[in-house]
Amino acid sequence: MTPARCTQPPSGKAAMAAAQYRAALPVLETRRLVLRAPRLDDLPLWTVICRESFGSSEQEAWTEFSFYTSGWLLHGHGLFTVTLKDDEQIVGFVLLGMEWDDHEPELGYLFSAEHREQGYATEAGAAVRDFGFDLLGSGQFVSYVSASNVRSNALAERLGAMRDAVAESAFDADQHVWRYGEVQA
Repeated sequence: MTPARCTQPPSGKAAMAAAQYRAALPVLETRRLVLRAPRLDDLPLWTVICRESFGSSEQEAWTEFSFYTSGWLLHGHGLFTVTLKDDEQIVGFVLLGMEWDDHEPELGYLFSAEHREQGYATEAGAAVRDFGFDLLGSGQFVSYVSASNVRSNALAERLGAMRDAVAESAFDADQHVWRYGEVQA
């Protein structure tokens, strides 16, 4: 089966333009990780994570990937690809973005199964949280997490977020809303 044309990298001047646009986006570094702009060659791992986590088809994964990537142009924040600093292996994705029904920007995280429970989500999430504080301000973004998603709820708490009962009142009882505010020392 031939891959969809939209998933194929551009060539010539278009490839140079895409690289130039990506270079204008922020790169965040932590002790073990580099968070950079997404590229089309990140799509296969994104697709696997979306299929395993949500049952997404290739087309649905492409749509989500494109949607979150476009956030950089539309809102000034979007999807980061998370790579290991020492070998550039992709381990997951963190985003500061907005979905259709979101009431405010969301800090979200998706990691491959083999890279979970190694602290990468906490490390990358903290970097994007701090980026969000700088860009949007304290208290201006949240994580929307299903009450049954124990690991994601624990991660939001590790990142210093607090449950926001007022924001949760706009959703079903199954939805937790974790608000990120800078901790005052």
